[in-house]
Amino acid sequence: MNVSRWLARRRMAALTKAVYDSALTEDDEPPEPSVARLLPGGTTVAALIVVVILITAVGVWRHAEAREHSQALAQSSSEREESEAAAVATGPSPSAPASAGERTDAVVVYVSGAVASPGVLTLPAYSRVIDAITAAGGATPEADLESINLARILVDGEQIRVGVVGESPPVASEAGTPAGTCVRLATATEAELQTLPGIGPALAQRIISYRATHPRLSTVEELDDVPGIGPSLIEKIRPGVCG
Repeated sequence: MNVSRWLARRRMAALTKAVYDSALTEDDEPPEPSVARLLPGGTTVAALIVVVILITAVGVWRHAEAREHSQALAQSSSEREESEAAAVATGPSPSAPASAGERTDAVVVYVSGAVASPGVLTLPAYSRVIDAITAAGGATPEADLESINLARILVDGEQIRVGVVGESPPVASEAGTPAGTCVRLATATEAELQTLPGIGPALAQRIISYRATHPRLSTVEELDDVPGIGPSLIEKIRPGVCG
């Protein structure tokens, strides 16, 4: 009896196992690990591509900006060097006096006497007597240039008369000025100033030097500022000065 039961249990167990094995399918088996699961998804790959593109674009832009900046610096340096070279090549005008600076005024003078082309001339400001004589065609062979201060700065409106060698000075009146004439302090030459009583070469030159900084000299009282001229001398020369 016990043996029969044991055999029945064995058969039942074998039958149950056979039914269980036949019921199992491939879908019921646990999935095996796949290599694909280790790879990133499509969204992640797209994001990585965008990041790489942005990094590349920023690098290209910064490189281009640095290159343009370097080119601009090089061009600016080249232009500055060319400008300095042009300034050195041009240099200051040799004909302009150093004290003239940027002044562009002109003076009008009358050159007469022993010159090739006497007349009224317009010259740059701060020109000198020698410039006026040269502009008038130059002195003639018989001209007496020793009696003229060729280095004196011109005054607008003055007359420069070039005498001839051996020429007698004009006949003077009691006041010391040529008869029937007077001396204009603003335009008188050194020789004309010496026709005034008490005015010799030294004082005449001082008056001309003072007039260079006071071109509107017109009254005899202003000569009181000239060294060597005082009230008594002013009264002596007053009759010969044009009012």
